Amino acid sequence: MASMKRLIGTLVLAGASLVTSSAAAQDIQIRGPLAGARSVARLVRYRENRLSLTPTVGITLQDEFSRELFFGLRANYHFADWIGVGLGFAGAAGLDTSLTTQIASRSPGNTANIARRANFPDQIGRRNYMIDLYATFIPLRGKFALFQNLVADLDLYFVAGVAVVGVTERADTPAAGLQSQTAGLDAVAAANVRAAWARSQTERASRLAVAPTFGFGLNFFINRFVSVNVEYRATPFSWNRSGTDENSTATRCGPAGNASCEGFSDLVSTYFETTAARRVSRITSDDRSLSFNQMVSLGVSIFLPTSPRVGP
Repeated sequence: MASMKRLIGTLVLAGASLVTSSAAAQDIQIRGPLAGARSVARLVRYRENRLSLTPTVGITLQDEFSRELFFGLRANYHFADWIGVGLGFAGAAGLDTSLTTQIASRSPGNTANIARRANFPDQIGRRNYMIDLYATFIPLRGKFALFQNLVADLDLYFVAGVAVVGVTERADTPAAGLQSQTAGLDAVAAANVRAAWARSQTERASRLAVAPTFGFGLNFFINRFVSVNVEYRATPFSWNRSGTDENSTATRCGPAGNASCEGFSDLVSTYFETTAARRVSRITSDDRSLSFNQMVSLGVSIFLPTSPRVGP
């Protein structure tokens, strides 16, 4: 019985000691030198109340016929370290894809969609420039270290806004059925009709496409006023990328009275028509289809004023 009492007394003393130690530790944490201190001191506010100028170079992604290289300049003003607005302009240089090159060299030509195969690169749609107005939201920032040697501040940002894209497409053909209008004509008249169709292949029309634009990027600060950024952007709108007839009844369903309407799962399937029923063709705005229009770009930002605000 005496030994039991001694054991209970020892346990009580040990418990009291733990409670006292815990209370003391808590007391030190509350009353220590860091009590009430900010979680981050001397925070460099890289963006707040600063203007950034960013030369950029970008390339479009997932293009069927023409890939564009964009060269531009962006200006951003940040009201706070986490939000800002921007305006950008970029001009483009077009590069034919492998598919366009193969169609121009290997297609049979003289079809409703391709009058002359060598002219196919002249009928496809191209983007010439883009102007965009957008908001920038910066939810995360931190440190980046490479092999414990290269250390840089970085942030993750998102953009969303509206863009105006200058687009050049194949012009609308003046009348339906140019290919079918040779019936009953003499050789000279028929040749003139075919020549008119061939000319329509290279006739161009320009327009402005207004579209939403959105994306995200990473910004790496080299020093307190220069940074390097990588950005992904999407600008979806409808346009006739192939310059082909994708929506006429004759193209989609065959001659009148045909009960079947095949439809097409992609653009390529309508390039090389082999039956007379599909030689009635017309290019109009109805032939445009929606594209996501993706792009990735690289930029170098210069922040003004060159000295950022540093927190307390």
